[in-house]
Amino acid sequence: MKTKLLLFCFLFVMLISCEPSGIYSKFDKSAENNRWPQSETKTYEFTVDNDTLLYDIKFHFSHVYDYQFANVPINFSIESPDGKKENIAIDLAIKNDKGEQLANCSGDICDLIYKIKEKIKLLKGNYKITVSNRFKGPYLPNVLGIGLEVDKAE
Repeated sequence: MKTKLLLFCFLFVMLISCEPSGIYSKFDKSAENNRWPQSETKTYEFTVDNDTLLYDIKFHFSHVYDYQFANVPINFSIESPDGKKENIAIDLAIKNDKGEQLANCSGDICDLIYKIKEKIKLLKGNYKITVSNRFKGPYLPNVLGIGLEVDKAE
């Protein structure tokens, strides 16, 4: 009897640990000629069903290795189900003070994950997040893709 109970508890723990933590993940790698035009705004829409949890909202920026800029100006606009809008402007750090890549790189492809919001409560309902670059010029070069992830906070 103890063996069955122990086996059941083990299986239960394994099932819980395998539960996906992400509620939304989208990555767009359609940057033509590896360029993100300044006029092109990316829009991400997702639904939150559980408002009792804490969430992380992460921006995924994929670029070529040895990116020519130390940081990239990015704008985020978060529209919540109650209609409130929050605008966030950041200078996304690509390299540290020593000029080293901050992204995870494999060959010529580097993936940088930036937490826009960390351990926050989200209301139940539909969210809309728009992302744009504020690069001075017609396009931001050497961009391989852009994405957004919303996960349960750890």
